[in-house]
Formats: sequence, structure tokens, C-alpha cells
Amino acid sequence: MEIRSVTKAIRLLDALGEGNGVYGVSELARMVEIDKSSVSRMLRTLEQSGYVEQDPVTQRYSLGLAVGVLGYKALRRMDLRGAARPLLERLAEKTGECAHLAILADRRAFYIDQAAPEKGVGVDAPIGTLAPLHCTALGKILLAFQPESIKAELIGGMTFELFTRRTMASAEVLAGHLNNVRAQAMAFDDEEYSIGVRCMAAPVFRYDHTVCGAIGISGPSPRMTDARLSEWEPFLRDIAKELSMRLGWDGSLPPAEQQTESLATA
Repeated sequence: MEIRSVTKAIRLLDALGEGNGVYGVSELARMVEIDKSSVSRMLRTLEQSGYVEQDPVTQRYSLGLAVGVLGYKALRRMDLRGAARPLLERLAEKTGECAHLAILADRRAFYIDQAAPEKGVGVDAPIGTLAPLHCTALGKILLAFQPESIKAELIGGMTFELFTRRTMASAEVLAGHLNNVRAQAMAFDDEEYSIGVRCMAAPVFRYDHTVCGAIGISGPSPRMTDARLSEWEPFLRDIAKELSMRLGWDGSLPPAEQQTESLATA
């Protein structure tokens, strides 16, 4: 049974997580379509618990420290993140590029950890980043290995925002591309999300053969040449396989229609 006041509070917190994350009461009321007086009361209650903060000068609100603490506690409980940490560091050390780990959440790729190389400038994707599925290597992996019904639902809900001239612009093109991603168990982003950045990613499976995440690397295009990607691809495959084994995967890949579980609605 839905408790409307709780639902409204969640919508309010979600709104504060959008854009620049700093809003006035009137702005938030318009965003969540709740009357201004109710929004004001909810904000005061959330502020008392530390889930929102109010700037004493501008009187505008932002997410509070308690949200970050809660999120960190959730991340700490994830076996995937704990198992992946040393492998992310190994991947970053081997390639000299940033290594990333993501899961499927809110119909996007949710970055839950990253490891940066000791030297050089890497492509930063802070923990908590939400990235589109259709134009990122991690996102393509998370999408390609979903059961067909869920994959179709996710693709059907996409707006296909064009981030660069290389971004895929239709469901038909994406569907064909995902067939190749699934067959190769490897995905690439060739400046499709950000000009000057290339990425590659591989799937992470768990004991029940479902994909529970994607692991990969991102770097500036001048460094991420075709030759480098070819050189690193076997290493990334081995890293993804080792991580999957740590999560109980036995190495087999059932057909997509046999996969019954998904993190699509996590």
C-alpha cells in the first residue's frame, strides 16, 4: 500500500538530485507538481534529519550529508563492489586509464566505483554518475545482456538523445548493434557520448548467470587507439571473467530468454 507522504518525499529528494542540485521552494514545487506549502513542510522535516540542507543566505535547498551516508552504506553492502575493487585497480594499473564499474539502475548505467591510474590524466566518472545506455560502453553491456522483454522495454522508453554526431539515433540501429555486443561480450564507445573519449567494457555475471554489472576503461581518444584497444581487450575479458567467477558464475552463458532476473528496475 502506497503511503503518499513518503512517495512525495522521495520525489522531492529525486528532484534535488537533478541538474545543479540547488533549488528554491517554488522551483521544487513546480518540478514535483506539489503545492508550495506542502513542499516547504517536507523540506523542513527532511532538513531536521539531515537529508536536505538550506543555504542560510540564498534560502535554497540541496541534498544533505545524510543522503550520501545512506548511499555509502548501501554501496558497502554490495558484494559486486567489494569483489571488483582490486580488479579495478589492476585494470587501471595495466592500462594507465580509468577503470569503471556500473550497474543498471533507473534505466541508466549507474557508476558504483572507479579506479584511476597513478600517473597521467584520466577520464573521471565519479561514483554516483548516471549515464545513458545507448551510447556508453558500460551501458551497452548492461542493456545487451538483459532478457529480450526487458531489453525491448528499455529501448522503447529511450529518447535517443544525440550527444555527438556518432551517437546512435534509432531503436533499429541500436538493436542490431546490441546483437554484436552480446555475441562478442564486449562493447565500445567511440566518442558516442563525449567527443574525445573512447571506452570499452565487458559483462560481469553472477552465480545465476544474469548480468549484474559491467566493467571497463575510458580514456582520451589519442591514447585509446584501435591498436591499444586490441591489446587491452583480452586483459579486460580476463578481468571480467575473474570478477564473475568471484561472484559464483560457472562460465556458461544461457540464452537471453532464459534469464529471468534483472537489475533493470533496481
